[in-house]
Amino acid sequence: MRRWLSTLEYKVNGFMQGRYGYDELSRFLSIAGIIMILISYLPYIRFLNIIGFVLLVWSLGRALSRNFYKRQMERNRYLSIKNKTTQRFRLYKSMWRDRKTHKYYNCPGCKADIRIKKPERGRRIMITCPKCKQSFEKRT
Repeated sequence: MRRWLSTLEYKVNGFMQGRYGYDELSRFLSIAGIIMILISYLPYIRFLNIIGFVLLVWSLGRALSRNFYKRQMERNRYLSIKNKTTQRFRLYKSMWRDRKTHKYYNCPGCKADIRIKKPERGRRIMITCPKCKQSFEKRT
């Protein structure tokens, strides 16, 4: 049995030689496909079964592809979207955590989020952006 498994592993490794393999996007597509297939067992949403199957086939097709350049471009687009959304959620989490001690403002020049210590209510303050060094006035 052990010899058969090692032979099978050798054959699979030979088959996957020169192919792209699984990455973050393929893993995401596989998990999303499995979740959609499981959800499709609920009544009135049977169409998710087809979408889940398509996602699984797309994930497998990406893994078996030999076009590295296209797969890397797809992966880079996926990671940029994923990083933007996770960065936004981290900002909301820190805004919630610091809601009693700090205030967040957006710079009108570079659109950066600036955190300052919460001043007294009703005052006007001057804020200087640390990125673009532009000063702007805000009312608290």
